[in-house]
Amino acid sequence: MNAEIIDQDEEGIGVVVTNNEGVKHTIAVGFDGEIQGHSQEGYPDNPAERTPNESEHVAQAREYARHHVYKETEYNPFPAEKNLPGIKRVRTAIQDLPKERFCELFEDAYQQVDGKDPLPTDLPAPLPSEVGPNDWVAFLIDVYLDGTTVEAVSDIHFRYDYTDNTPSEQWNDDPFPDRKADARLQLTFDHVPSLEGFREYLDYHLRCQLRDCYIMAGLEPPEEYKILGEGLEKIIGRYVHPEITIYDQYHKHHAPISGYELDYDYGMGEYGKIITQLESLTAEDEEIRTAIDRYRDTGENKDELIDLFEERGFDNPKQKINELIGAV
Repeated sequence: MNAEIIDQDEEGIGVVVTNNEGVKHTIAVGFDGEIQGHSQEGYPDNPAERTPNESEHVAQAREYARHHVYKETEYNPFPAEKNLPGIKRVRTAIQDLPKERFCELFEDAYQQVDGKDPLPTDLPAPLPSEVGPNDWVAFLIDVYLDGTTVEAVSDIHFRYDYTDNTPSEQWNDDPFPDRKADARLQLTFDHVPSLEGFREYLDYHLRCQLRDCYIMAGLEPPEEYKILGEGLEKIIGRYVHPEITIYDQYHKHHAPISGYELDYDYGMGEYGKIITQLESLTAEDEEIRTAIDRYRDTGENKDELIDLFEERGFDNPKQKINELIGAV
């Protein structure tokens, strides 16, 4: 990906982007990040006529144009959910908070994330009535900075029930409804060891968000963001879309992606990483879950298990099985 600014007027900035396929895009980016115009000759102009991969390449060009405008001008053209510089500043600000202030700001978020078991019935923010005990739901929390410190956070908002690729949302109180958040936490139910441990968990989550910001712009993330886990909530659907083949599944804790690893241990050291990867691996794969259970019970299907891990893309299946469930 590369780009150059070719024009600027009172409404925005013109950028020419050459994407990873060598296609040139001329994109008009408003000072607030709104895409005011986009022309290119590599893909159909009608979005309905593009393949899913072609649509991603068009979307990447737009994201890269925003990145270039941010890099080369004084404007911040990113929306709250993909606010690259804001996410970086929020990450630092959270780490620098005194303990009492961190607890004051993020205790409700911690209790919400860690509140599923045994049933999510006693949460700081009650779930929308449409969300059942086992339904997927995301918790969105806007974070606002005053200089280099966290000034305020919003109440917990909800996103759930993707019907026809459009989610339902419930927006609750926000201290600055007319101001763009510096970052938006996008969390789900999870097991976090303690409130103080939640600080490290948020840092991990924000690094996953930063990874996604780069990937969605067609860029390789910096090394510190080459980690596995859930970042930008709306991006996960693109990682798992069966017809979008240009992305790996970076959100999965066990994904066999060269150069990427799960580096958050849930306060349990290497054992925490092993348990998390094993849960991720077996959550949606009944065949491999059954094979692991059988091997644990009988030890008789070693070759089958190795073959299954190899089919899932693990370059060294024996080593991965040894890490997760013991020697084979």
